[in-house]
Amino acid sequence: MKKLICMAALAAAYVCGTAAAADKFTMRVAHYFPPSHPAHKTLEFLKANVEKDSQGKLEVLVFPNSQLGNEETFIDSIKRGIVQMAVSGGLVKKDEIKLALVEPPFVFETWKQVKAAYTGPIGKKIVGDYTKKTGVMIVGYSVNGFREVSCNFPLESMADFKKMKIRVPTNEIYVKMFEGFGTTTVMMPMGEIYTALETKVVDGQDNPYSTVKAAAWFEVQKYILESRHMFVANPWLVNKKFFDGLPADLQKVFMDNVDKAIDYNWKISEEDDLESKKFMESKGIKIIVPSDQMRQQMKDSLKGFYDWYYNLIPGSKEIIAEMEALPR
Repeated sequence: MKKLICMAALAAAYVCGTAAAADKFTMRVAHYFPPSHPAHKTLEFLKANVEKDSQGKLEVLVFPNSQLGNEETFIDSIKRGIVQMAVSGGLVKKDEIKLALVEPPFVFETWKQVKAAYTGPIGKKIVGDYTKKTGVMIVGYSVNGFREVSCNFPLESMADFKKMKIRVPTNEIYVKMFEGFGTTTVMMPMGEIYTALETKVVDGQDNPYSTVKAAAWFEVQKYILESRHMFVANPWLVNKKFFDGLPADLQKVFMDNVDKAIDYNWKISEEDDLESKKFMESKGIKIIVPSDQMRQQMKDSLKGFYDWYYNLIPGSKEIIAEMEALPR
C-alpha cells in the first residue's frame, strides 16, 4: 500500500510539475547506486550543468539507492512517464534482447576497448527496437564496470566456486554464468545484499570495486577475486514523450550535457576503480588475482553458457566479435 501511495504521488507530481508549467519542466531520475558511487556523482554533474545552461527551466531531481523502487519498478515507471529518466542495468533486455549485450562475459580486457564499444557504433546497434517497443529512448551508456567476486572465504580454484552460494541480480544471464562456474546462485535486488552477506544467507556477490566500496559490502566480506569476468554498461533511459514535449532549445541543452556527463563518467569511473581497490586493501580485504590458468578455466567452463547465450540473442556472436576486435 505504501508503495502504491508513493507511486500515485509521483504521478500527481508529474502532471503538476511538468505538464502544467509550460515554462518549467522537471525531470526525475531514478537509479540504484549509492550516493558516493561515480554513477550518482555523474548525475549530479548532469543536474548542475542542465539547470545552469537552461537557466532553471529544466530542473533535474536525482533519486539514488532505489528510492523510487528497484530496477524493475523504475523501468516500468519510466515507460509510464512517472519517472522521466533512469540509469538501468541489464533488465532492459526484457523489452529488447539485443540490450543483453551491455553485459557479455569475458569479452573486454581494457577500459579503452570497452569505452569504444559503448560510446561508438556498437552502442547504437544494440539499442535495436527498444524505443519503438517501449516509448523510452537510450541516450547513452555510463559505467557499472569490471565485475569482481567478493566472498567470505578465498576463491583460489574452480573447486572453491562449487562451495559458494552467490547473490546474483534478478537476471538469468548471471544465473547461467555462475552455474557454469559450478556456483549456487540466489537472485535478489541490490538493496538486500548487505544484510544477506552479513547474515551469511549468501557467501558473496559480484560487482565492481566501486560498488563494493560505495555500498560498504567490504564490511561484511573478507576476500575479492579480481576476476574481471564481465564489464557492465548502464543504459541511460529517457521517456520519449517527455523529451519530445521539451522546447527545442531545452532538448539541445539536455542532449549536449548528456554527452558531457557520459565523458565525465567514463573518466571518473576508471579512476574510482583503481582508488576503490586500494581502499579495499587498506581495509584488510585480501585481493586474489587469478592465475592465467584459472582465468582460462573460468572461460572454458562457459562453453554451454555461450551456446545458450548466442541462441538467446540473435546476432550476438557477430557483435561480440566486433567488440573483441576493438583496439585495446
